[in-house]
Amino acid sequence: MSKWGRTRNYRLPSLKKGYVLVIAEKTRAASRIAQALGLRLGGKVYGVPFWEGYFNGRYYVVAPAAGHLFSLKTNDRSYPVFSYEWVPRWLTEKNAGYTKKYYMAIQALAKSAALFVNACDFDIEGSVIGYLIIKMLGDVRKASRVKFSSLTIEELREAFRSHLSGLDWDMIEAGLCRHELDWIWGINVSRALMDIYKLLEGKKLTLSAGRVQSPTLLEVLKRYVERETFVPSVFFNIALYIEINGKTYKLQQASPPLKRHEEAKNIASMLRETGFIEVADAEQLVKKLNPPPPFNLPDLQVEASRILGLSPSMTLKLAEDLYLDSLISYPRTNSQKLPPTLNNRKIIENLGKLLCYRSYASELISRGILRPVMGTKDDPAHPAIYPTGYLPTRELKGRKGQLYDLIVRRYLACFYNPALIRSVSYKFRFKSLTFVLNGQRVIRGEWLRVYPYTTVNEVNVPYLRKGDKVRIAKVRIIKVYSKPPPHYSKTTLLKWMESVGVGTEATRADIIETLFRRGYLKKSGKAAVITELGILVAKILSRLFSELTSINLTREFEQALELVRLRKTSRLEVVNKAKEVLEPRLIMVKNIVMSKDQDKLRKLIEGDEVELKCLICGRTCAYNLTKGSNTCFCEFHALAYERILKKYSEWRETIGMNFLDYLNELLRIKLSGKFVKEVARAIITRTELLRNIRDFA
Repeated sequence: MSKWGRTRNYRLPSLKKGYVLVIAEKTRAASRIAQALGLRLGGKVYGVPFWEGYFNGRYYVVAPAAGHLFSLKTNDRSYPVFSYEWVPRWLTEKNAGYTKKYYMAIQALAKSAALFVNACDFDIEGSVIGYLIIKMLGDVRKASRVKFSSLTIEELREAFRSHLSGLDWDMIEAGLCRHELDWIWGINVSRALMDIYKLLEGKKLTLSAGRVQSPTLLEVLKRYVERETFVPSVFFNIALYIEINGKTYKLQQASPPLKRHEEAKNIASMLRETGFIEVADAEQLVKKLNPPPPFNLPDLQVEASRILGLSPSMTLKLAEDLYLDSLISYPRTNSQKLPPTLNNRKIIENLGKLLCYRSYASELISRGILRPVMGTKDDPAHPAIYPTGYLPTRELKGRKGQLYDLIVRRYLACFYNPALIRSVSYKFRFKSLTFVLNGQRVIRGEWLRVYPYTTVNEVNVPYLRKGDKVRIAKVRIIKVYSKPPPHYSKTTLLKWMESVGVGTEATRADIIETLFRRGYLKKSGKAAVITELGILVAKILSRLFSELTSINLTREFEQALELVRLRKTSRLEVVNKAKEVLEPRLIMVKNIVMSKDQDKLRKLIEGDEVELKCLICGRTCAYNLTKGSNTCFCEFHALAYERILKKYSEWRETIGMNFLDYLNELLRIKLSGKFVKEVARAIITRTELLRNIRDFA
């Protein structure tokens, strides 16, 4: 009997003894499993439904959990803390009270069970959820695991007939290791962070840091600083317009932009004087445009953001709803491959019963053999996301319906032939410059018809041959500026996390949402913008926990987790390595906090000049223009100041502009960073700053 709560001799409905107790991750999944096995609703225990009956000669009882019923807890209120245990969530998390009835129900049902089956989602989280429930409330020696990738009747029946096996200890160990690693990292660094904040700001605030969360926040700060201290470079392009048969066409400059205005003016003058330009090369060809592979979760999140405007977390939530409705396969996958045993013909035939897909399904079935295009990414647990062929029992409305349509169309598209694109390209050369005129049109749409979210910009151009001379209608000089890196959005931040190998396809979206919930990031349109609190937290983490928040260390532990899954290292080894990394830095920070030496702490974070403030924003001084004076900048404005001075020599050579005109131009250009504009404005209006840089002015 569990030490956390007894069933008080709860009177169970009449059940045959020695049943197999099946643990599902959620109530809807339990209902689907019971339906597939032909079980009936047996009643409720503590308000939680269960199903019972015979399948394949065995007596089964199916009961749902509510996701994780257990979480890690410690009684030690200090740090470093490395002592912890698994306890019911409702004992340790304020908002987890709803899980208690599921705990009590499974505890009551487990008493008379002879065997146990973990039927939670077949991934690391599902493996941990089911394992902990069976370990704490049942008997892991009598437990098995069932694997399925969709909640269709056919697959579930086959899974319970043929795919019951021993517990998946590789995924259990990797999952437990991830939880322990994230817990000891998060609770220790978060507690230290809150102590630091209280000492610096004189007030309590609930803050959090994490093994993946913190380097992600630091990346957003890095991008923010790059953007707001950005000084654009200036170049020149020649816009050349030609006239053919009474129509005007614009040629694109294909060679690099010109660095000097004088050079651009000379070439423009010569072009006007010449009046004609010759076709140096003409090329026509037909290109194949292959269909995309079926979705994995990261691809789905990116496309759903681009096409439907959905956040990664909302995409995952809606996809999980579709999975629980048996409409799509399991969405938490990194695979771009369909299983070879999948009955694609039957799925497509069923999809053809829906009017919106009827013509595509009919066309594919009539072609005979169905060979899907597949991508390179794979997943050991689940295939790519695909529609099951089960049809909605009621109309899917809103975003859920749109996401289902996106998944279906992507799946259908991967069975089509490549689209054929006829492209025409003409090259024109004058002096050192190359100009091009490109045209293209779709001559065979194929998959583009079913997946219209990939568009080909069709452009008609006249027929020309090499050596033809065409009349120049107009010549213009275009001033162009280099652009700063774009703001991160939730989706591009998720793509960055994937590209550097931090987090998993199942956790990245939630980590990003945590940064918003904590107030470290805020939305500005689609952009994810760091807040003042986020800047302060990121600065503390980078200065006091630099080695703990580095991408390399985070990636190293992600790789270690995979080695645990592959049984090439142990959970204990990885957790002990994390303790070795964390402990010395945490002790150092704790000693500073306990000394209550605010000045020492502030100097570690801000630098030596903590008593001086930036003349623009009031942040701590990082760069003093004149020793002994109060003319100083914070680290952000100091970097902007440095970049303004460095870039001026380039502008002076390109345009011949004096320094004050250059500053005014930076104020006018939208591409200049916020800190750059603030520094430029300060230099123009404050004579002591101009005196410091009189050589430039």
